[in-house]
Amino acid sequence: MIPVHKLPFTFDADALKADVLLFKADEWTPHFNTQYYEGDWSGLALRSAANAHVALYPDPTATGFEDTDSLKRCAYVPEVLNTFKCELESVRFLRLGAGARILEHRDYKLALEDGVARVHIPVVTNPKVEFFLDDTCLEMLAGEPWYLNFNLKHRVENNSTDDRVHLVIDCIVNDWFLSLFPKV
Repeated sequence: MIPVHKLPFTFDADALKADVLLFKADEWTPHFNTQYYEGDWSGLALRSAANAHVALYPDPTATGFEDTDSLKRCAYVPEVLNTFKCELESVRFLRLGAGARILEHRDYKLALEDGVARVHIPVVTNPKVEFFLDDTCLEMLAGEPWYLNFNLKHRVENNSTDDRVHLVIDCIVNDWFLSLFPKV
């Protein structure tokens, strides 16, 4: 089991941020897991389950995912997504407001061995954002794609005065995706 791994490429953080800035404050949807956070945790669905009642929810039972109108407005995110040579499910911008916290929890069936892997790409971040995976604080810089095993406990604290935004991509694990990891 690999708990965390920085993928071997980077993206243009400024171009990602320019895409985030296309969206107005009222276009962000509060996160659906209201018991897991304090403050503002919200998102924008860029790919969502077909016929989803809540576009932000990455429904694990969905039989198909499709691009949203929000993704069509982005100039750079499609290029980022084309880098991933695997099937993509949910793709979202997730924002954690200044001073907000995501409480410790686990997301099940989100690891290499489960066949669906979640990748986080920080877009807007700073050193006062603390992202803990299995009690280890990770330093993830803007533009870096990170695989994290979300079956493990995790939490995030935004101790800054600025919002934190990540591009979050759920990938179907295939041979290409596995080739990004060290051979065991």
